[in-house]
Amino acid sequence: MEEKKYAEVLPFILASIANYSETPKNDTLLYLSYYAKGSFYTKNGLKDQSLAPMLQAEKVSKSMENPPGKIGFYSDIANLFFELSKYEEALQYYLDLIHKNDFSTDKKIQGAIYNNMARCYATIETHDFEKAESYYKKSLAFYGELQDSLNLATVHLNLGDLYFEQYKDRMAIAHLKKALLYSDASQAADIKDDIYFNLSLAMESAGDTKKALAFYKKYVEQLEGIWNRDRIWGLAEQEKKFVVDKKQTEIKLLEKEAKLQKMLLEAKRQQSNTFFSIASALLLLLLIGLYSYRQRIKKNKVIAMQNLQLDELNKTKDRLFSIIAHDLRTPVHLLKESNLKLKSALKKNELPILEKQLEFNIRMTENTYSMLDNLLYWSLEQKKGTFFKKEPLPLDSIVEQVLMNYSDALKMKKIELKKNIPEGIQIYADSNAFKIVLRNIIDNAIKFTHEDGRILINASVRKNQAELVIEDNGIGIKKTVLETIFNSGRESRQKDTSGRISTGLGLELCRIMTEKNEGELYLDSEEGKGTSVRILFELVKN
Repeated sequence: MEEKKYAEVLPFILASIANYSETPKNDTLLYLSYYAKGSFYTKNGLKDQSLAPMLQAEKVSKSMENPPGKIGFYSDIANLFFELSKYEEALQYYLDLIHKNDFSTDKKIQGAIYNNMARCYATIETHDFEKAESYYKKSLAFYGELQDSLNLATVHLNLGDLYFEQYKDRMAIAHLKKALLYSDASQAADIKDDIYFNLSLAMESAGDTKKALAFYKKYVEQLEGIWNRDRIWGLAEQEKKFVVDKKQTEIKLLEKEAKLQKMLLEAKRQQSNTFFSIASALLLLLLIGLYSYRQRIKKNKVIAMQNLQLDELNKTKDRLFSIIAHDLRTPVHLLKESNLKLKSALKKNELPILEKQLEFNIRMTENTYSMLDNLLYWSLEQKKGTFFKKEPLPLDSIVEQVLMNYSDALKMKKIELKKNIPEGIQIYADSNAFKIVLRNIIDNAIKFTHEDGRILINASVRKNQAELVIEDNGIGIKKTVLETIFNSGRESRQKDTSGRISTGLGLELCRIMTEKNEGELYLDSEEGKGTSVRILFELVKN
């Protein structure tokens, strides 16, 4: 729609340029027409083509006393040269902007100009690092006054790169760490991968190989997190729409087929009545009546089977809608309320409240993400859409990978975690399915264990199977919930230690994924004392 709108506007822009070029005393309209043409090409990613009309607009503007939108126009030209890697030309425009204009009312634009000027000085052939450093620090000063965490993270990242290029590893590391802190405060996940990667290079250059490796691992995890987040959310939305549309289509088809069967049965009945009215064909009537009866029984069985299938489809759809409506409504509402508090805290500059609300938002987002992940795999399993590839997996490494995602949650609740998994144990299972099982069980253990609690993870070998036991001393599972927790037709709801209600979908998904891998899952729990989950998978023989 956006591309179509711009495509429709372009002919009018070109016509305006042709018209005002031939008409005297219309410099303002001609300037605006060239500016609009250049902006059109920039919006459509045609930056090489946008340069010529922008320079034409500049040429026309020189004969004008005060061109409309002067600062924005010259800022756009400077940014265009910058994006085309013509850093010396960009630098000249930035210098003219700074010297000839007053930015006291908009320090954010001035901070951006100083940041880009610093990048130009660092990139041009002469490499004037001293001026680059000076303008980066000016940019930091402006953004610091505005408390703009996102741009502070970006400038610290650029300044860290500048010091790294000059082999000033300590100074580079200091600024890159500041960039990491500000990216956390602004939730700027999109630049975190660059920060982690540059920190790993700086640490390696400084001789700290251990920290370099740790930051490189975080860099890889960040890339995987961004990719998985986008992929899972995209797939979840498509899957939700696909499942709903498919169920509705199947329902309509079954309704039409049932109606058609009814019409056919009605036609057969009328035909049978006609034959019954003919006295001379009594024997033929009897045979036709018997045939009609048998056909009707057969059709009724088909209809009954279709009705059963229709009921199952409706139950699956209703449960899907119920889980989405119940589990998404509460976190979305809480996030909405939290964002209002964040807005108020930002206005009042109440940093403790801001930090508290940000932590709340992160926890709520992680919980919602985990629920959507489970919902996606559950819906895929309902339509038999999951793909499994069993392969040898190192048990200790896989458990350690999953536990890394919960280190913050364990620290927050001060939960003691003890892990005892002998080296060398390998299981034969699908990697994704096994990680789903581990994530759900560990996540439940944390959610249902009080602060200062304990979680134990032990593994052992039993004949041809590897046994993994995860137990906690949390609030346990109610007996009534425990009896229905693996019943796919019923929901099992229970509150965790923070008061949030769990649907039991995660444990049901664990059972399905374990059975798909030809494993076994056993659940033992006592209310008030804790829960123990025992998982058995095929052992890979050495």
